[in-house]
Amino acid sequence: MAKPQLILTCLDYEIPFHDNDMVGIVWHGNYFKYFEMARDQLLSRIDLSVPTLVNDYQIGLPVIKSFARYRAPLTFMERIKIYASISEYENYLCFDFAIKTAAEGKLVTTGYTKHAAFDLNKRELLFAVPDFIQQRISNFQP
Repeated sequence: MAKPQLILTCLDYEIPFHDNDMVGIVWHGNYFKYFEMARDQLLSRIDLSVPTLVNDYQIGLPVIKSFARYRAPLTFMERIKIYASISEYENYLCFDFAIKTAAEGKLVTTGYTKHAAFDLNKRELLFAVPDFIQQRISNFQP
């Protein structure tokens, strides 16, 4: 059964030269940077950007698990679309990602990151995502 996709967002990106390794393909670690860029855009859509979470609510969202499946390589100047959605948001936040080529729509990478909620004042992990975050996600209307 497919996971529900909540608050889908899409980010357009062109691969810069410095994202490539000496073989001329995107270095595998950069895919997590692409995931982060889309995740930041998604959180901003619900008015929960990282600065807002940290400065206004004193909440951090550290990554507790991450995964990427590389299906095909990307190269310099290739245009891509990075999709992000939320599939879990009660005990932790799970962001799902897909990267496709802009020209053909070919799926090149999938992955996810899981995030715990962290109280920056108390310096402790929370056992559930704070209610205000859950409400923003469940009440979001695109």
